Parts: sequence; structure tokens; C-alpha cells
Amino acid sequence: MNPKGKTRLKNIGLYVCIILILLVYLFPIMWQISTSLKESKEVFSDYNFIPKKITWENYRVAWTQFNVKRYLFNTIVVSFAITCGTLVFCSMAGYAYGQLNFPGKNILFFLFLSTLMVPVTVTLIPAYIIILTFNWGDTYWGLIMPYFFGSALGTFLMRQFYMSIPKDLSEAATIDGAGYLQIWWSIMLPMSKPALMTLGVMTLVLHWNNLIWPLVITHSPQLKVLAVGLSDFRLYRTIQWNSMMAAVMIATAPMLIILMTAQRFFIKGIQLQGVSR
Repeated sequence: MNPKGKTRLKNIGLYVCIILILLVYLFPIMWQISTSLKESKEVFSDYNFIPKKITWENYRVAWTQFNVKRYLFNTIVVSFAITCGTLVFCSMAGYAYGQLNFPGKNILFFLFLSTLMVPVTVTLIPAYIIILTFNWGDTYWGLIMPYFFGSALGTFLMRQFYMSIPKDLSEAATIDGAGYLQIWWSIMLPMSKPALMTLGVMTLVLHWNNLIWPLVITHSPQLKVLAVGLSDFRLYRTIQWNSMMAAVMIATAPMLIILMTAQRFFIKGIQLQGVSR
């Protein structure tokens, strides 16, 4: 077999492997969509992939009867507020650690980075006590504030990006009379759009699916987020799997749209964050 034929055979084998991997990952999602469009009697009857009769009633039931509308609103408010706070404060901290020079910078940074090794469950009770001290239990403030000021991982990602930017830019702006805040806002922030998009998508997905903290800090049905609200389906003796899958699709769809829209920035941000001077 000539070299061109071997190359073609390798490409075919590669494509087949990619298709098989995609089928493995996409099959649960496709089955979830199929179940959300089935009637109750058909869910466990024939296990057919394509519904015999497509019905959208399950989405109406999930949206109204199970209060998914309210859960979706709470999730949007909480996750977007946390994402905005994370982008601002992680960007500012990343600029300080990546571009500025001050005594003890590296020691402070590595101490801050070491918090990544602390499990979330270890800080759960102290965070709960602090939130109750401020009387923020069962409120939007209690859901948002523990994560609003960013994270060590977000600061690390932004620091790596800012380290790839030549310091000549900030030095020239300093000579022209610009302060640190003005340099960050006018020069560094506009240049860091790919890194910000990457951090924003990662943060949004993380807190969109967050379960533990909302489950601990809230008890009112009006403040439940999607991850907690979906558990309501299991409180009934007979679980309505088709309505539950419809609710899961409603919860998943916004994230799929955001990921597909921001894919180009996400990939570019990942590439740039590994580059440092």
C-alpha cells in the first residue's frame, strides 16, 4: 500500500474513533431529549429511542407545576452575579500579581494559590456561620457573597495571561500619568477579552450547577436554584421521568447555547493562558 493510501486509512480510522467517542458522550443527552418528548406510558414501555407520539406537555408541566420558571430565574441571578464579581476581582488581582512589583508578591500569591488544596467541604461550616452572622441566611446575598470576590484558580488564570503582556505598555502609560486603576481599566482589561471569556464560561458553568452551598444556605422554595429544585421530582412517590427530563433540558439549554457561542473565545483563552514571559 502506497503512503497516500496509508494516510487515508489512518484518517478514516481516526474519524471512526471520533464518531464513536461522540456517540458515547451524546447518547445520554439524546436519550434525555427523547424521554422529555414522550408520554408517561411510553417512557418504560418499549425503550424506543424515537417517541411514537411527540408531546410538549412535559415542558409545560415542568415550567409551571414544578416551578422550574422560578428556579431558572434564581439560577440566572445568582450565577451571573457571581460571574461578574469573579471577572472584576480576579482580573484586578491577576493584574497586580502579573504586572506589578511589590514586597512579598510571590509569597502572597503562592499562599493564595495554596487555598486550592483545601476541600470545599472544610470551609462549608465556617462560611455558613459567617453568612448567618450577617443575617444573610436564605437570601440572595447568602447565595452570592461567598463566591463574589473570585477564586484562586481565576486569579491564577488571569495572572498567567497578564504575564504574557509586555510591561512596556503599562510603563508607557505610567510615564503619561496614568494610575494603576486607569491602566487596568483602559489597557489591560480590553486586551484580556479571551481570558475573561474563558474564566467567565468556567465560572458560569460551575455555579450554574452548584448544589451543595444553595442546599445548605436556603430553605425557602422561592430561593431554590435549578440544581436544588430538580430534586423536587424525587419527593413524589411516582417520579414523572418525562417531566423531569424536560426540566433538565430547560436547565441545560442555556449552558449549551453559551458554550457554543463562546467557543471561539474559550479556545483562544486556553491557548493564551499557558503563555508567559
